[in-house]
Amino acid sequence: MSNPVNNTTPAQRAAARAQAAVRTPAQRSEAPRERNKNFGGPRLKLSVPQTIAGYHLYWENDDDGAIEQLLYEGFEFVKPEEVRMQVQTIVADSDLNDRVSKFVGKKADGSPLRSFLLKCKDEVWADREASRYQQADDWEDSIYQGQTAPGAGRYIPKGTELVIDPNFKP
Repeated sequence: MSNPVNNTTPAQRAAARAQAAVRTPAQRSEAPRERNKNFGGPRLKLSVPQTIAGYHLYWENDDDGAIEQLLYEGFEFVKPEEVRMQVQTIVADSDLNDRVSKFVGKKADGSPLRSFLLKCKDEVWADREASRYQQADDWEDSIYQGQTAPGAGRYIPKGTELVIDPNFKP
């Protein structure tokens, strides 16, 4: 009497093992998904999942005193519980103090560059934006009124004539 297992080829035995390992849909249990649904797609590195009512959120790099200047202007550091940011369990990208921050690159000297999430009241942000655009608006108005010499403050190669037509409409 022969053993049926011994009469099969190695390929048939491998196929039988693979078939035994396959579970039917009824036998499978659903496991919670461990990764984002947009895995592999474009995503913003410095996005914040929540907003803070009455505040504007702003990322600033800790380089050349930029953070100190914003703190002087009325900005404040954001705490993780304010925006419900979770600390990663695999690689923590959190600061030792209670501030939301991320590593964003390297400084000119090669040291790590960290960006902090700051907040300011909406009124302060509106004032900053108004003053930022005021200079551009003044410059544009002077061009339209013909008060600015063409190319003032810019490099113009010799022999080149620069004429700005304020009435030009594209």
